[in-house]
Amino acid sequence: MRTALAKMRLLVVFGVLLMGGFCWGSRILAVFPSTSKTNYIFGQVLFEELAARGHQITVISPFEVQYDSEHVTQIKLTGMFTHLEDYGMNTNIFTKWDRSSFYGNSHLIYGTAAMADYTLGHPKVQELLKSGETFDLLLLDQVLSDSLLGLAYHYQIPAIVYSSTAPNKFINEMVANPHNPAYNPISSLGYSDRMTFRERLWNTFVSICEQFNYKYLYLPSQEAVFQRHFTRKNLPPLLDVIHNVSLVLVNSHPVITYPRPLVPSMIEIGGLHLRQFDETGLSQDVINWLEAAKNGAIYFSLGANTKSTDLPANVRRAFTGAFGQLSGTLILMKWENATLENQSSNVIIGPWMPQQQLLAHPNVRLHITHGGLMSMMESVQYGKPILGIPLAGDQEILVDRAVSVGYGLKLDYQNISQEVVLESIKRIMEDSSFKENALRVSRQFREQPMKPMDKAVYYIEAVAKDGGAGVDVLRSGALVLTFWERHLVDVALCFVAILLVPVVLVAALIQVILRKTHRKKVDAKKKKN
Repeated sequence: MRTALAKMRLLVVFGVLLMGGFCWGSRILAVFPSTSKTNYIFGQVLFEELAARGHQITVISPFEVQYDSEHVTQIKLTGMFTHLEDYGMNTNIFTKWDRSSFYGNSHLIYGTAAMADYTLGHPKVQELLKSGETFDLLLLDQVLSDSLLGLAYHYQIPAIVYSSTAPNKFINEMVANPHNPAYNPISSLGYSDRMTFRERLWNTFVSICEQFNYKYLYLPSQEAVFQRHFTRKNLPPLLDVIHNVSLVLVNSHPVITYPRPLVPSMIEIGGLHLRQFDETGLSQDVINWLEAAKNGAIYFSLGANTKSTDLPANVRRAFTGAFGQLSGTLILMKWENATLENQSSNVIIGPWMPQQQLLAHPNVRLHITHGGLMSMMESVQYGKPILGIPLAGDQEILVDRAVSVGYGLKLDYQNISQEVVLESIKRIMEDSSFKENALRVSRQFREQPMKPMDKAVYYIEAVAKDGGAGVDVLRSGALVLTFWERHLVDVALCFVAILLVPVVLVAALIQVILRKTHRKKVDAKKKKN
């Protein structure tokens, strides 16, 4: 009898746990509108982990979801690549090198507004909005598309934004994260956090320009998209919806980017995309090639978004010429064509290569990279020195950080020659300090109290569980302040006024005294006459 009762209790407990687990699975709308492969890879790792933990994920993206799971539903944004080509968003980066920064910023702002507009107007997305389906949480890739936060307003759900880059003006605004131009460099300028007076002056000027750019170019373009697709009565201003974001997850780490203050609702998850491999994932041929390279191997890649085949001829010849002089060294080069001009026998090319697995191999001694954030993190994770060729965005500042810490060197893209490439490679390969510094930085990067993925999932589940109420305590009071209040302009004006009061009173008193004195003199002269 007791045995039967015990079994029944176990079944009841098991049933409760099963029901609790079933109820716990949240319905998450994951929107990754960008045509950047890097952004998608970062988001893909995250939604795959959430699906593996039992959450139902609806993914909106122009990329085909390869993850086979009953917990993942895709809405593919067909035609997005072609649409953005009309705005020059997928243009060869090397053809835009000489364009002004103002042209680049305005072009990016209106191009991303077109991307958000296309996403919300896509027939499949419109069908979803009218279907009556409900969600518990919006997970949005921040690619200058804040109008997509209207989806959170439409479904009346909390929103979490993730950024595949370090903090910038656009995500700082969401949670009122402070930006001090005295020691927080604008990433595109390539400054460190220890700037000279001239650098601080220019960094401050660009920061002010960013504020005007945000208010008078970016916000109006996104507001127009927001108003066009969400027509509910009493629609709030988009800025109010932006400030209602529950959390921002940022792909940064102070070892790779520079340390900066963060409000509690901005969570660093740098390294989240790094996977754990049970096996190398490399073919036996590649393993044999790597192990046969007596002087080690070099991995060359300009990232997922930039094609090596777009390199100008002089830059390409500089690298192929240098590679040909590295006898006994294997070169694994991401190259999108079937052939490479002047390819030497020690160079193996391929349109795609398993980057993390290659960098994890002990015989890979150097990573030649464009300096993208995710590539830099992978190099640091596996303790590999880098030779950086920064091309755009935050790449300059990331490569400079590697140089200052001592695990890399930088090539000036506009002044590359075969001799410079060869000298830089030999210096890194022959000077053991680069490898030692890379291993030291790797330990600092990997020794975190909580794994980035576990941290991200913890906060996502906390927000989804109670509609964002649980993380309201993390919200900064700066969100309810105007720009002038947040930067104490009103307080400064008050102090100025207080200081001016005595000056004005003294000036007025002097004026009164002078008038009376002058009047007495005039009266005295009249009496004499």
